[in-house]
Amino acid sequence: MIYFKGTTSSFQKSVSTRRSWKNLLLLPVCIGLLAATPAIAQNDDSDDELWTSSNDRELDELLHKILEEDDGDDEVPTKVRAPKVHSKLLTTYGAKQALRWKINKTAFLEGYVDQGIGALDSPYKPPTSKFAGGILGNYLLGGFTITGGLDLKRNYSDVYADWDGLLDRTFNLGVSRKFNLTKDLAFAPSLRQSSVRSDKSSKDLSKLDLSLPLSYALDKQWTLKVLTVGISSQTYTNRAQEQTDKTWSYSTGLAYKWSEKSSFDVTLSREDRYSNQSSAEYTRTTIMPKYEYKISPTSSLGIAIGYETHVNNTEEFSRWLIVPKIQLRIDI
Repeated sequence: MIYFKGTTSSFQKSVSTRRSWKNLLLLPVCIGLLAATPAIAQNDDSDDELWTSSNDRELDELLHKILEEDDGDDEVPTKVRAPKVHSKLLTTYGAKQALRWKINKTAFLEGYVDQGIGALDSPYKPPTSKFAGGILGNYLLGGFTITGGLDLKRNYSDVYADWDGLLDRTFNLGVSRKFNLTKDLAFAPSLRQSSVRSDKSSKDLSKLDLSLPLSYALDKQWTLKVLTVGISSQTYTNRAQEQTDKTWSYSTGLAYKWSEKSSFDVTLSREDRYSNQSSAEYTRTTIMPKYEYKISPTSSLGIAIGYETHVNNTEEFSRWLIVPKIQLRIDI
């Protein structure tokens, strides 16, 4: 989920953003949500108090012009515009359908199709869409869960408008295991190696993800997600710059099971990316409450409403997040 810089004016960026959201009116959950209105920058006119009469003002303006034509060694006070403030709202949609074949008690194969309407990291660019499909295998071996799969993905502009003409192929292999440290304390580390091959060679990358979650069951309904530490390293294998990104993430939260069909949880997370290319670095902090309802033992509807603060080398912004999602699965 889930995830915007340019040379046009901020006002043009805001208009472009609102145009892009018009396409989302076809989705009921988006109605009435896109009310982001840019605030108009205000000039700082406090320096007008330096002039007590019109004659003094004319003399001061003349002196200012003379100093501007000098060699620049003297510091001349100048007006500084207050930064523009942007209201931002990001709505993403996800829908996944899967058909799972249970080979036996320890293994299954799953074919799936995954659609998503999301957005880039900048709130000033229009959203993008994806259409993905693939196959996933799962095998239990001595308490370990081994997974592997192939994912094929196409990206589109706006809401399934123009295809970018590229097909991305992702191969992944992972292993995980749950350890019950005590009756209530559980530790479930996982490791995954991924390789992306794209029709555009500059997108090719090799990625390694390590997740270390620790949780504590307070009772049958409440679970404390004590701490999850994530470590990710990815290298773009066909770039002249030899770009390598390393991402550290930390999260904590609380989950509540209302019934056999419904649950609620809230997560607070922070993500820091470091890279040998400064343009790829960022820091993101997110708080995300989520509600999920099971419409069957294998299918669910969910919605998350959160708030995110994002900082990179060129801008800092905060925005609200609304993320509805549906997952449908049939077991055969």
